[in-house]
Order: sequence, then structure tokens, then C-alpha cells
Amino acid sequence: MSDAPKPFLHRPNRQHITKEPDPAGRWSTQFPDMIGYTSQGGGKVPADFGWNTNPKQWQEEMTPETLAARYAELRVTPPKPLAPALPAPSADAAKK
Repeated sequence: MSDAPKPFLHRPNRQHITKEPDPAGRWSTQFPDMIGYTSQGGGKVPADFGWNTNPKQWQEEMTPETLAARYAELRVTPPKPLAPALPAPSADAAKK
């Protein structure tokens, strides 16, 4: 009997033994919420795609004054309540 360690053998079909999800992304009833390769986005951008604006450039061109003006334009505040009317003078106060 030998005490020499045996070399580790990598099993080609590990998922069958460990019951792990398939790395290729095939759905199974055992792991219903698994996200595989096929359920992810395509990752392809059309060749004619182009940005209409450049948000980074727009932010860099803003100055504190233009930011304050933009804030004042977009700020929505509730209307100020009207000043309460003074009570009408009573008849007794008018006689004095």
C-alpha cells in the first residue's frame, strides 16, 4: 500500500457530478433563475449608430452662472399663499 498522493484528474463533465449550472447557459429546471449566455443581450452595436449629443461636453461647458440660471428655470415652487385679509372693523369700533 502506497501513501503517495494520486494526481488530480479533471473530470470533463463536472456539472453532471456537482449539479452546477451548465457553463454554456442551457436552462434547466434545477436552476430556473439561471442567466446563461443565450439569455444575455446580444452585445452588438449597429454600424450606423451615433450619439446625437455629448453629455460630457455639455456638462463641462456649464459655468456656475449658467447652472444657476438653468436651476431657476427648472425649479418648481408652490405659489406663495396670499396674505391673510384683515378682519373687517366691527360696528362698535367704528362708533368710537
